[in-house]
Amino acid sequence: MLWVTLVLTLLVIVLGWIYPRFLLPLLILALPLELSSDWFPHLTFLNKLGEFVGVIYFGRIFTLAVIAYYIFRIVWPEEKEWDISQNTRHSLINYIKSPLIVTLSAYLIWGALSILWSVDKTKTMVGVARLGLLWVLGAAVYDLVKRKDGDFWVPITFAAISTGLAGIGAFEMVSKHFIWKSEIYQLSGRINATFLDANIYARFLIIGCLATIILMLGAPLKAKFAGGFALLLQLLALVGTGSRTGWLAMLIVSVALAFLIPKRPVIITVLSGIVLGMAAVLLNPGIFARLLEIKQNFGSALTERSYLITAGVEMFRGHPLWGVGLGGFQKVMLTKYAALIQNNVSLSHTALITTAAELGMIGLGILTAFMAFLYERIPRAFRLQRTAQYQGIIPKMTYRTVFVILAVTAILISAQGEGRFFEDPYLWILVGYGAAIRNFEEVS
Repeated sequence: MLWVTLVLTLLVIVLGWIYPRFLLPLLILALPLELSSDWFPHLTFLNKLGEFVGVIYFGRIFTLAVIAYYIFRIVWPEEKEWDISQNTRHSLINYIKSPLIVTLSAYLIWGALSILWSVDKTKTMVGVARLGLLWVLGAAVYDLVKRKDGDFWVPITFAAISTGLAGIGAFEMVSKHFIWKSEIYQLSGRINATFLDANIYARFLIIGCLATIILMLGAPLKAKFAGGFALLLQLLALVGTGSRTGWLAMLIVSVALAFLIPKRPVIITVLSGIVLGMAAVLLNPGIFARLLEIKQNFGSALTERSYLITAGVEMFRGHPLWGVGLGGFQKVMLTKYAALIQNNVSLSHTALITTAAELGMIGLGILTAFMAFLYERIPRAFRLQRTAQYQGIIPKMTYRTVFVILAVTAILISAQGEGRFFEDPYLWILVGYGAAIRNFEEVS
């Protein structure tokens, strides 16, 4: 049966190559299915590739499939790509020139340079290789959005997949039966659906909530009702994840959304979601206990492993400009700060601390520049919205730009509790998508 799954997966990839407009939806569908790590045969030859390969699951397989298709089209363009504006090679040039990509490229280059002083050169090389693949993934997403109608597919796929996974989460909440990793989450009352980590599940649900709200704006009445039901289901599942940084991220981006797009459906939806979340928390003793921890100790709510923050700050103080090298946090933790470790956890769970410890002030500066370029798009979005409204047009590109900005913001906030920011494939999908629709805005 495991080999059958592998063969069917390869067939779906072939179909995706034949009909590339479906590659993006397949990628967004595949990434959350982390439980598929148990669905494939044990391929012993991959063990020789070591840590870089890690666990094989749908998400990684389809990530490589999208990257491979993109590289294939650069080397062998389609015959109909006679128009240079529709050429994959030309889209790569525009992708590289995007301000967001410039800063991410700087982060990748700085991480690669850190191998010169890194305390763990193997981890640094692995980290650079992974970031390099994600950089290419962003370029592939940019190209698919520009040439395969991806400006429509990305938000609707996030909304649809998030709704489906929310349904699984709601089932787990009601039935107390978990489809994966029940030994970890059943005792705590948290839900994880198809994800290894409930916090990453919460992160995906937030992106789905934002996409759903954006799609509801300007939609027919029936679509708004369907979207409202989907959104309530997503918010209910978000509460069930027990992710405190996820709750905080959703609260912040919801308020920001109501401010950036002050429309009645958005405000009503945000208020309804907050009321629903509060009711669900009060009715679930386990989740209510996690909420109380925020009130009792906000620092511990952001991370239950404060010793990792303490050690990370000390690493930064010792190497303020350069850091200890990309991926070097764990080795320093296991050696110099081994006495602080609790429950065998030695990986940083706070993205800002990780960046400061591993890449120093320069790394933090690059992160700051990235967020600055991201928020610089807000005034542009407002100008585009005013122009569209003056012409009697629904400002869809403005809504999609706001979606990207707030979704990346949510990832940054939740990364302070889970730890993954630059290494998150959702970030690169959103950035590739955001860079592409920025070009659409300029044409408009």
